[in-house]
Amino acid sequence: MPFKYINELLNFPEVKIVNVKIEEYRAIIEVTPVEYVQNCPCCHSSSVIRNGVPYKRDVRHLAAFDKTVDLRIPAICLLCKQCDANFTWEYTFVEPKKRYTKAFSAFIARQTFGTTVEQISHEQQVPYSTMERIFKRELHEKSKEVQKQVYQKAVERDNLVLGIDDFAIRKGHTYNTGLHDLKGGQFLDVIPGRKGEELQNYAENHELFRLLNPIAVVMDLAKMYHTFCEEWFPNAIRIADRFHVNRYVTEALQDVRRKAQSKLSAQAKKNLKSKARLLNKRADDLTDDEAVIVQECLSYDESLANIYKWKEDFITWYDCAPDVKTATIWFERWCDQGKSLELSEVDACLKTMLNWKEEIINYHRLRYTNAAVEGRNNRIKALQRRLYFTRNQSVYKERIMVECNREIA
Repeated sequence: MPFKYINELLNFPEVKIVNVKIEEYRAIIEVTPVEYVQNCPCCHSSSVIRNGVPYKRDVRHLAAFDKTVDLRIPAICLLCKQCDANFTWEYTFVEPKKRYTKAFSAFIARQTFGTTVEQISHEQQVPYSTMERIFKRELHEKSKEVQKQVYQKAVERDNLVLGIDDFAIRKGHTYNTGLHDLKGGQFLDVIPGRKGEELQNYAENHELFRLLNPIAVVMDLAKMYHTFCEEWFPNAIRIADRFHVNRYVTEALQDVRRKAQSKLSAQAKKNLKSKARLLNKRADDLTDDEAVIVQECLSYDESLANIYKWKEDFITWYDCAPDVKTATIWFERWCDQGKSLELSEVDACLKTMLNWKEEIINYHRLRYTNAAVEGRNNRIKALQRRLYFTRNQSVYKERIMVECNREIA
């Protein structure tokens, strides 16, 4: 048959190709059902007769060879002799009265993940309202499937490590909390809000959450998170996220830098202020030129040079402590070193460090951080900017679930 291989590529066994018409930008493939009649959908009887073909409709399918592909399918009218029902032939690859095949709808919906509905609508030449409807339907199904899958994996995972961190909906006003499987590298759920009662409400109303049995939970130093995890996961060790902890040290460094630059000449003050961010950077990550600039900045003030060395010693402690016992000794020695600097900014930092000493040292029991969590938070921020946010909260959550689990979606 001349269309044998096209039939195989099309992979719709219920129809066969009767004609192919090639135009400049599209290909029209005319098909007809392989069977002569179809069973009645009402009584399921096979006593059915054809009652004519009033029209044929074009249905958009997946593109091929840089051409759009339309399937021209006949709208065959049928009559059931047993129950006198009139109905039209139903095709499995396209829904009734739809202009796009199921495969094409699924394809353009997947293309929208990571971009906008408007952009894919323009690229695929599909009306925006239709594109949005297709996408939301696919998104709803996909997000439910993804969440069920990632949660089930987390429940079944041995030595589960959770990550908890908040992200802003409207910075300074409204926040959500993200729940992450750090060992599996997956985003589990969006918890509305970040207050203690909001976290409790989520836990009490989600059965799968209560089945989680982590050996550790990584979070920042927010008291509400630690209280929440202590209640729901009493056997899990609580690890203070390394990068959140290190921020307290760099903030103390910057406070000392501001105090030092206030005593400098106008030119030196300007120079130190413009190079302030380099002081936060790890010394071993500096380029040769940046290392020279940092040394010049440190030469302005002895206290600034001392706290910079103290900051670098803390990074060394995180990187090099071989076990918990040694880490505890080194940490206490580092705290004593900070006290000897006799700087109010360092004392304020040390107060926080000593309050959370156990959680900070727990990093050396299990070396996990929320680095991947911060990456997903940035992806969520990019999503919000790309969409100019969204008023529909269910779509917002569904999109986050799919965007942050792209390897599954």
